Amino acid sequence: MTNRNFQCAGLVLIAAFILNGNAPAAAANQQLFEAYRKRIVLDPGHGGAEIGARGPEGTLEKAVTLHLARILSAELQYAYQVALSRSGDYRMSLDDRTATANNLNADLFISIHTGGSFVHSTSGVMIYHYQSFSEAAQQPTSGYSQQAENTAASPLWDQVQNRYTEKSRVLAELIKAQLSSAGTVRQSRVAGAPLAVLQGANMPAILIEIGYLTNPAEEKNLRAEQFLLDLALAIKRGIDEYFEKEQ
Repeated sequence: MTNRNFQCAGLVLIAAFILNGNAPAAAANQQLFEAYRKRIVLDPGHGGAEIGARGPEGTLEKAVTLHLARILSAELQYAYQVALSRSGDYRMSLDDRTATANNLNADLFISIHTGGSFVHSTSGVMIYHYQSFSEAAQQPTSGYSQQAENTAASPLWDQVQNRYTEKSRVLAELIKAQLSSAGTVRQSRVAGAPLAVLQGANMPAILIEIGYLTNPAEEKNLRAEQFLLDLALAIKRGIDEYFEKEQ
């Protein structure tokens, strides 16, 4: 082997050593990065035999919520750790949904639903944060939907969300502002309600009704891929702004 060849071989060995030596450090840095990323649990409402609301054209709430959750997860995953409470068409209890977020030590819990009404002209997006029965009784105009699954939760969990009420309300308002500024929806409101699926969440938590599936025009929107993507992007911007304010 010539001197030049020997030197080249040596450089290759040194480079390989450096690269291999840096591999554990790179892996450690990646793990550290992952550890500091905020964790969000998305909860697609209903599932299995619990179909939720049904649109005039037969669109099911359980399918719409899961589809939007997957789109939103894909948009969030570059900046956050994201998990879904359910990843397929099966039933989950309300406590199990919230427990998923608690067990993962999530930083946010977002339950996704559609609205339903006997009055087919009812429209708009509703964003709920938790409010106890006694507080909600003082605000009879909140008018939260039965589709929001407002059954009372286990007494063991009935105080957990109270400490996050203000942060949950702030998150709801920020997402509402993004939906409005983007022109994604014509009307959106924020309200407090004693929703069981939020009650046991040990982190800021909201429930979003992304439109009234029983309204023919909104059913059409909720079947459109671009509308769901626009909705997901507006929700993501609201989440981004929330965490920026929390720093």
